[in-house]
Amino acid sequence: MTTLPAFNIRALRLVGPKYSYRVDFTDVQNPELVRPLSIIAGEISTGKTTVLEFIDWCLGAKEHPEHDEVMANVRSAQLAIDVTGPGDAEPARYVIERALGAKTTSAYLYTGDLDTMSGTPVRSFSSEPADVESLSHYLLQLCGLSGLRLDQSPTQSDSKTSALSFRDLQPLWFLTNRRLDNGDLAYEKQPHRSIKLNQVVDIIFGVSDNEHSTLSRAVEELGAEERELARAVQTLRAFMTDAGLTTIEEIDPESDRLRIRVAELNAQKRAIDSTIAARGDFTVQLRANYARSEKQAQRIQTELRDRDTLAQRLEPLRAQYADEIRRLDLVAESLNLFDSLTVVTCPVCQSKLQSPPAVVNNECSLCHSHLATDVTDSESIPDLSTERRSLVRRLNQLLEFAQEVRAEGDKLRKKLSAANAEVREAQLALDRISGEIVSPFLTQRDEIQQSLGDTRVELKSMLRARQMLLQLRQKEVELLQTSAALKEARVRKAGYLKNATTRDTTLARIGERLFSILEDFGYPKVDLVRVDRNLVPYVRGRRYDKVGSSGAMTLIALAWELALFELAFEHGSGHPGFVIVDSPQKNLVPGAVTVPTMPDSSTDEGDPDIDLLISTGRRNIVENIYRHVESWLATHAGAQIIFVDNQPPSVADQNTVVRYSQDHEEPPYGLIDNEDGYASGAENS
Repeated sequence: MTTLPAFNIRALRLVGPKYSYRVDFTDVQNPELVRPLSIIAGEISTGKTTVLEFIDWCLGAKEHPEHDEVMANVRSAQLAIDVTGPGDAEPARYVIERALGAKTTSAYLYTGDLDTMSGTPVRSFSSEPADVESLSHYLLQLCGLSGLRLDQSPTQSDSKTSALSFRDLQPLWFLTNRRLDNGDLAYEKQPHRSIKLNQVVDIIFGVSDNEHSTLSRAVEELGAEERELARAVQTLRAFMTDAGLTTIEEIDPESDRLRIRVAELNAQKRAIDSTIAARGDFTVQLRANYARSEKQAQRIQTELRDRDTLAQRLEPLRAQYADEIRRLDLVAESLNLFDSLTVVTCPVCQSKLQSPPAVVNNECSLCHSHLATDVTDSESIPDLSTERRSLVRRLNQLLEFAQEVRAEGDKLRKKLSAANAEVREAQLALDRISGEIVSPFLTQRDEIQQSLGDTRVELKSMLRARQMLLQLRQKEVELLQTSAALKEARVRKAGYLKNATTRDTTLARIGERLFSILEDFGYPKVDLVRVDRNLVPYVRGRRYDKVGSSGAMTLIALAWELALFELAFEHGSGHPGFVIVDSPQKNLVPGAVTVPTMPDSSTDEGDPDIDLLISTGRRNIVENIYRHVESWLATHAGAQIIFVDNQPPSVADQNTVVRYSQDHEEPPYGLIDNEDGYASGAENS
């Protein structure tokens, strides 16, 4: 059966405000095909690793490169992928675009490749892995792993689970520069990540699959449901015990007795109400007298309130008339005091004048001066007496009306007092007759009403207790059913694990492939190769970080990554179908390996012979790495490997997709090739 990759990486493009920067992984002769092996070569600090990190960013990484050149020239990253499903004659092409920003930045999916991508996205992806609309869920769907869950504590039968994320697969398709020699290849220094990695490997190699995930989820959910039901049953039992009622058989007779008691009390209440109604016929006339007296008193009260309100409103009007009269009096006095023409004594000789001075024919009678304007007697003192008499008359009328209103109010007060006395007499007469005839029955009725209320409360409590006991019985039945289902699920899970592919078999296969790859590399004295239960590799009986130099660690780490990739691809389940490796020659270049001059017998750390053999055979080993990769890819169509390598050997030249020179005279200078101090040929945005 031909194994198909989940998807291949076709190209990467970084989009900026002025330029775009592109790396293609397609075949030169046939751009429709993706290269099996792609090499990004070049000098240090030219952006080779940045290419891999942006591929990782487009596939859901939490961080992207933040070099000054990148942040100044790049706004988003676009990753073109080919997706081939079962039965598809041609791969479907898509572009994943993700803007630079926080780890929660959304991603978008377009149809087509970088040259033909649709104008609008066909899907928008969230950053939450558990969301069915997330980028992680989409990529897992391509791998056939969507909906799976990982145990948080695999050694516990009732372990909680978490959704599988595409980031959990990342160690199997991205070997970073740091993991090559930091002694944490299988995350053995990070227990939480190590647990996840082991479960991912188990899923891919059939040690654990969808059925195991389903069983684990069923056990977790049934366990949680059982605990919740147990708490509910315990709470209800405690409440019933405190109430002194433990069974429905105890409650039902008491409830029946209370119902009978309620019926009896209602009958007694109705009988007393009938008696009160019959006795009340004798008081009809008294009640009518009382109602009539009360109505008369209310009418008088209303009339009195109207008169008092009118009297209060007349008082400000009376004060206003009085003020007007006083103002007129003041005006008259001021005219008499300050009139300049009222002269009775000659200002020269002080003799008394026979008549006041006046203006006659525009001539002053006192000084005989001729006046230029016409002055007549029209400016004489005005007569205010008429207006004052009118105001006084109206004020007197107002005072008379106010006196009449107050008199009516006094009369109404006397009538109201008499009416209230009649009301009190009618009330007393009614109370006296009612007390003699009805009061004993009213007291008896109140007692029955009180007893009826208490009995109803007690009955309601009994009915509530019965309902709670029914709920308790139901919960107990549900608890028994859930416990049985949980037990059955645990048995099914244990049976599945017993019959599934053993993990030892899988680890043995990985160890065998690791040994074979190291042999192909030309690793010196390769022997006793295995991986332990945490996927940590051992060579010559020693853990990989104890066998020799950092160069030896690089070779073992690279062989480990390739072993997992090759077996996963051949197995045909779950792996995306590509692997990217940063610096496969790390620590293998001349001078990078420190070779001890003589063995140190006091320590068991490392093997100086291995160091020496790796250092002297470096070129052959590097060429062997590429020969092995090319040989395996030639027999496994669809698989894809991308290397970032400073100085790949000449045997791999035909697989180099780009070589960054770090020289502006030999473009491309680097990934951001306009950051060379000169204008350069970046792709126009």
